[in-house]
Formats: sequence, structure tokens, C-alpha cells
Amino acid sequence: MKTHLFFLVLAVAALVVAGWNVTPNQYTFASGSRVWVEGTSTIHDWSCQAGQINGNVTAEPVTDRLTAISGVTVTIPISSMDCGNGTMNGKLRDALAAAPNISFSLSSAQVGSVNNGLFAIRASGSLSIAGVTRTMNISATGRALSNGRFRITGSVPFAMSRFGVDPPTAMLGTIRTRDDVIVGFDVTVQP
Repeated sequence: MKTHLFFLVLAVAALVVAGWNVTPNQYTFASGSRVWVEGTSTIHDWSCQAGQINGNVTAEPVTDRLTAISGVTVTIPISSMDCGNGTMNGKLRDALAAAPNISFSLSSAQVGSVNNGLFAIRASGSLSIAGVTRTMNISATGRALSNGRFRITGSVPFAMSRFGVDPPTAMLGTIRTRDDVIVGFDVTVQP
């Protein structure tokens, strides 16, 4: 009996020394990661790309997915947004001028099991646009890549007015951007 107890204590001590608790990894956004805003107007659809994505993801990795996502911060400078049209760039920056950045901070996340190489992520966090912060729920899909990297894609629809942003107009109001937009993301995170 004493021998079994000795080996049990030894096994527990070895687990503690080896680090029973897995330390989460820090991930950054790899080059080629994209975040964009798309919407419609009275004359055409439009899309504006983020030229710069700052932030990180804190999560515990396993071979085929991220688990225990405990932190996500994303900051996008408004000045880096490019709509492919100088007038539209100016209108976007004017509409969002109350704050220099769009930012997101994670409150909670759940990761599903892997199915056909993909895993689902359901997250909630604080999205700040034009100085107004709102809680947003986000659904995303992840996939393991080589070298410990993960690709995460998804989109979040919302109304600009929810953040106190008046949809931009042009030509004395004859061209109007619709209130509803979608923020899309296709990012790769790397250790």
C-alpha cells in the first residue's frame, strides 16, 4: 500500500514540476491578414480594406485547433482604411473622426470541436467605433495551418448608427451610404 501511495505522490509531483497547467501562447497577425468593411449605397456596393491590423490572440493550441481563447485585442487605425477611392476615403475618415482607431477586445470565447478540418469559434467582446463601445457577438471558423499557425475567418453585420455614426453622403445627399455594414475578416495568427 505504501508503495502505491509513494508512486501516486511521485506522479502528482512530476505533473506539477512538468507544468500541469498549459501556458497559453501569444499569437500575432501574419502579413496577408485582412479586415474590411463592406456596404451599399444608393448607387453601388463599396468596400474599404484595413491597411494595418495591430493586436494579438492569447490561446492554448492543440494540433488541429486553438482551445481556451482567453484574449483577443485588435486595433485598426482609421487612417489605414482604404476604399480605393480618395473621396470615399475622406468620407469614411470624416464619419469615424471621433476616435483614431477601430478596436475590439475579447470578453469570452468558446471553441468547438474539429469537423472536416474546421473548428467553430463563438466569441463576445467590446467593439469600439468612433468613440462608442458596444458588445458584439462574433461567429468565426478556424483551420490549423503549418508551423503552428491558424487561419480564422468570419463576418459581423451591424448598423453604423448603433455606434453613433451617420452614414456618409455625397453630392448634397443624393448619394447615401446605407446604415447596415458588414465587417469581414480573414486573418492568420502565428506564434
